[in-house]
Amino acid sequence: MINNNMFNGPLMAVDMLDRKVSDRDNAPAPKKDKLVGMFYFLWLGKHGRHKPYDVSKIMEAHKGDGMDVNSYPEWGGIGTYHHWGEPLYGYYYSEDEWVVRKHMKLLIQADIDFIFFDTTNAITYDDNVKMVMRVLDEYRLEGFKIPKVMFYTNAGSGGTIQYIYDNIYKKNVYPETWFYLDGRPAIIGHAAECTAQARDFFTIKVAQWPNEPDRVGGWPWMDFTRPQRVFADADGVPQTINVSVAQHPQLRFGDSVLYGETTNWGRAYHNGQNDPDPDAYKYGYNFAEQFDRAIETSPPIVLVTGWNEWIAGRWQGIPERPIMFVDCANYEYSRDLEMMRGGYFDSYFMQLVDYVRKYKGVDATPEYEEGEIAGYFNFSDGDFARNCEGYGTVYQNSTQRNAIRKIEVSDNGTKLIFDIYTKKLVSQDRSGEWMKIYINITGGQNYDFVVNNTPKGKGNTTLAKLSDGFIATDIASARYAVCDDHVRISVCKSDLGLDKNYKIWFKVADATESIKSFEDLYILGDVAPLGRLNYVYKVK
Repeated sequence: MINNNMFNGPLMAVDMLDRKVSDRDNAPAPKKDKLVGMFYFLWLGKHGRHKPYDVSKIMEAHKGDGMDVNSYPEWGGIGTYHHWGEPLYGYYYSEDEWVVRKHMKLLIQADIDFIFFDTTNAITYDDNVKMVMRVLDEYRLEGFKIPKVMFYTNAGSGGTIQYIYDNIYKKNVYPETWFYLDGRPAIIGHAAECTAQARDFFTIKVAQWPNEPDRVGGWPWMDFTRPQRVFADADGVPQTINVSVAQHPQLRFGDSVLYGETTNWGRAYHNGQNDPDPDAYKYGYNFAEQFDRAIETSPPIVLVTGWNEWIAGRWQGIPERPIMFVDCANYEYSRDLEMMRGGYFDSYFMQLVDYVRKYKGVDATPEYEEGEIAGYFNFSDGDFARNCEGYGTVYQNSTQRNAIRKIEVSDNGTKLIFDIYTKKLVSQDRSGEWMKIYINITGGQNYDFVVNNTPKGKGNTTLAKLSDGFIATDIASARYAVCDDHVRISVCKSDLGLDKNYKIWFKVADATESIKSFEDLYILGDVAPLGRLNYVYKVK
């Protein structure tokens, strides 16, 4: 295993709210006894395949028009699942492998240790489970430290656990992806309902619901107590705590959106109240308070809720509140960390990265001398194209071209040299975004330069200065050379304003379309590393 999950030190960035993710300057050294798990959902598209009903957009469309909220014509019928907002990757189905690959890469970059699948309603989503496990196993074989997998059961726990055993574990489905505790594969449920076979095979952790009495050894997916409880094992040793984005102790998130209910705790809840500022939800105040509590109490396992729930069924309510959404309703009263289109965008993902480091610790950034080579690895599936049905549409993305598998960086005294290696022979199609290197030398939110901005003939290319995000203006020359699966790009250090003892953040991007925003860094072509995060190259 290469240092720090093959990223050669912590990936770094500043989010759109000007918050820098932690490195060793403000996070501890790695702790061996700390694990973070992420609640992961598999159900999108499995409970109705129809156009998207987006509660946030429905509410916005009728803002100030005086119409009775119960009469909005856009509502789907009873039993129809509604989105609380639009994911960055669109209203996708969980079977969309292109999306799953993005998810797993991001969770790997966030250093998540395990994911616990939501099978609490006795539905196991077998095909989606196996696809996630297959993707994770692929990344494991490439050398990445993957989040291992386990299942969270509740309703009909004994039967569900037996089914999972018979169809996943007994059949030895991707065993290297299983999450182990106490020497056995772990699962969450109710041991008293299980067969002797299941009890012998699994380490069964106790399902803890937020509105039921404390269970010894409970594993909570959410907590309605504030501050959150730390659940201990039978010996009284602290074991787990939950960290969630928002909570609904009144039980119906939708009542806060539709009927003015004030007893639920939204994304902006902090200091004992829901913050009334309409933009407060973007800052993750509630999530921060919850994670601060986890760091303060410091149990060995933090269970985070959650990544990608996105939908809730519309159910029949009571006469005075006839429309009911229980688990999520809009951008404020929802609990997903995955990137959304607009709104908070990727701020919660960046906050997750930051808090995982504060809780678990983080490696130091390696330092290099002139002439030394620093190696950075990337997932080798950057040529995987998208073509999958989603809610009301088919999503396609064919902007992939060169799949970047490794980058080496060195300093020869006068030039900074990037050696980029690809999965196949380097394509000579230079449309869009051909092997561009984005460099941040100031440690701010935006990039300062892009190298290889305008590749020309005979190995000539340019260095461009960036302004207003991704507007590039060529300012100097640079060089490139291509040989088989290898591109070498070099730029004068003086043109970048570098001398000695410097540090840069950088990423490499290749796509058939131009990158014009941070959103594009999550969506287009192959970007190493994925999204806003960057590799770090530090010279003594």
